Amino acid sequence: MIQDQNILDLDIQNPDNINSDSSTHNSSEATQKDDSKHSKSVEKNQKIYSVNDSKKFEDILFRHIEKMNEKTITRNQLLTQHKQTLLQLFNFGATVEEVVTFLKENNFTSISEENLKEFLKKKK
Repeated sequence: MIQDQNILDLDIQNPDNINSDSSTHNSSEATQKDDSKHSKSVEKNQKIYSVNDSKKFEDILFRHIEKMNEKTITRNQLLTQHKQTLLQLFNFGATVEEVVTFLKENNFTSISEENLKEFLKKKK
């Protein structure tokens, strides 16, 4: 019995003893600490978003969907769609040059004098 107690005392004093409970416990703690450090560094590298950010993100995505659903038309379709307004403008005495200048002043540069002259020839 005294011999068993002496062996136990030696085990406690010798930290290199592989069979001791404390050494096994320490190695599992070290593994857990390494795992938690790894997960913390991953979390630190990720941006945290607010509810507001989420709403903004959703709004942006919806606007993109709307933009993708917009129908595009050709120049001739645009002119034909606004035929009555253009003819009314020309009936009031506006010239092709005046209309093109006015469009350019309002940042609508895709219609040229040639386009309007061609439109007028077809519509008369």
